[in-house]
Amino acid sequence: MKVAIWGAGKMGQVHGQAYKGMGKDVEIAYIVERDAGKAAEFSGRFQCRAIDDVSGLEGKHIDMIDICLPTYLHREAIEQALDLCDYIFCEKPVCLTRDDYYGLCRIADTKTCHLMVGQVLRFWNGYVRAREMVLNGEIGRPRLITCFRRQKMPSWSKGNWLMDNRQSGGLLMDLCIHDIDYLYWLLGTPEQVSCKIVEREETTLHGILNIVYSDCCANVVGSWGMPEGFHDGGLESMLEIVGDTGMITYSGGDCLELIRGNEKQCISLEHEDGYEEELKYFVECVKCQKEPEQSNLFSVEGTMKILWAAKEAADSRQFISIDARQLCKQ
Repeated sequence: MKVAIWGAGKMGQVHGQAYKGMGKDVEIAYIVERDAGKAAEFSGRFQCRAIDDVSGLEGKHIDMIDICLPTYLHREAIEQALDLCDYIFCEKPVCLTRDDYYGLCRIADTKTCHLMVGQVLRFWNGYVRAREMVLNGEIGRPRLITCFRRQKMPSWSKGNWLMDNRQSGGLLMDLCIHDIDYLYWLLGTPEQVSCKIVEREETTLHGILNIVYSDCCANVVGSWGMPEGFHDGGLESMLEIVGDTGMITYSGGDCLELIRGNEKQCISLEHEDGYEEELKYFVECVKCQKEPEQSNLFSVEGTMKILWAAKEAADSRQFISIDARQLCKQ
């Protein structure tokens, strides 16, 4: 199977390593990258051909295109890619605005195409196992969910585009989206959202969201304004789900903690990389010519609605209600 990766930045490198780990069944055939230095480094590392424009793929045998570009380029890139290939993977968030999202849905409705969005927690073993346990009733009905995701200021984006809210969507769209999407995947569309964002010189640093369901409340805390030495310079994340009969805690690694009554249990997890797992899933979908239903374009509509509502809530300092109706065709 031949893959073209579009974008040789940080996520392009992560995806390249994931495909490399899949062995001979998957070949990185092309890297599409305008930066000649990055293109040369990537093509040397992954033994693929470098081209500077996606139009260079026209007429080539490519099974899938993997878009790892800055967020503000996603919609245009997806439209171009859909003219070249039926199977497209795009890193999260798929886009920023309502117009772009529903525009992509309309395009997808008119083409024979399959578009997967990289909502990686839907494939991260601890989060997947916690969801299975909740759905199986192992802690009763969930009542309180808390999510943390914190790190130092990102410094790896070219031209520092991540720090420009107009290009990245800021903290909400780039970091908090992980836990917001997980909550939507777990519980569906909430009733209301409130949000407080702390900024410094128009850069979003810290945020807290209150996400309200009819019988459960959830908090999402996100930060990319932590000190340099925080968590050895890396990312810290935590998931805590409290139900009627028990509690689940996951903080990364190979153990998920379950508490029921006075008993505490460590549930061992296989060591897996979520990025590799999501791409393995998509590769299998391409091989079998099936829709990537676990994280396709239509499956993230609720996630996008929560994000848009959170931005509105932060601006207005009010709770914002969310329409649960699904506007996109499946």
